[in-house]
Amino acid sequence: MADTCPTTRHGADEPVYFRHSAVSGHFSHLLAALAAAIEAERDIEHGLWSDPGFDHWLKAAELGWESTTGLCRAVIDAPATRASDVPLQRFARHLHWTLGCETAAELRAAQQVVAGHLDLFSWNGSGPEGLRIMQMLVRGRQQFDEVCMLDMLNPVEDVVASPEACSGYEPFAA
Repeated sequence: MADTCPTTRHGADEPVYFRHSAVSGHFSHLLAALAAAIEAERDIEHGLWSDPGFDHWLKAAELGWESTTGLCRAVIDAPATRASDVPLQRFARHLHWTLGCETAAELRAAQQVVAGHLDLFSWNGSGPEGLRIMQMLVRGRQQFDEVCMLDMLNPVEDVVASPEACSGYEPFAA
């Protein structure tokens, strides 16, 4: 026969709330701004320039990227008050650098850094803080992959097939 019968579930006495630090608060806003910028950029990629809303999409995308880079700077510049802020700042710094990539080689290098060093862009804490930081970093890596797939960082080279490039073409054959 049991002497006691616990009625409180295991772990109920742990704090269930998460309080943002300055870095994590800015990072949370960064994720939202990044999602909006990605969506606006996709509207441009799949839209026609003759569409009446195209000018609006261009402006929305430009404002989205400005907001994203501004929030990257805010995350980087905010003081790290706890250990979990460090991977958030590291990720924001890397994202900011990636958005400035001008060549395919730079973009590949940026992707390889994230793929090869997941430990730098992850967090293994426990409790509400650790779980929330882990969720934000996972979502950030997903969005990073989406950014790397955008046409703005992967411009399609306009290869115009010239008649000379075709085999068997002789321009002045009689």
